[in-house]
Amino acid sequence: MQQTVLNPYLPSWEYVPDGEPRVFGNRLYVFGSHDRFAGTKYCQNGYVGWSAPLDDLSAWCHEGVLFEATEDPLNRHGRQHLWAPDGPTKVNDRL
Repeated sequence: MQQTVLNPYLPSWEYVPDGEPRVFGNRLYVFGSHDRFAGTKYCQNGYVGWSAPLDDLSAWCHEGVLFEATEDPLNRHGRQHLWAPDGPTKVNDRL
């Protein structure tokens, strides 16, 4: 029996269970909630972003933490979980 399952496209240390892909320009972006290593709950950390050029989906770049759980006014203490992330398809005329 397999004990762990790793994301096939992200590094093995990254725990993004629910990545949401979006294409902007010539890059594929994945937004996802971030599980904590050896955590007892899911999606305890903030949302993270990864991107790769459309012509080389093996060249992933970590875009960093995009949103911390404690930035939510209703979750100042970080006790709530983040899930179902998504990226905007159009924010303004620049995107």
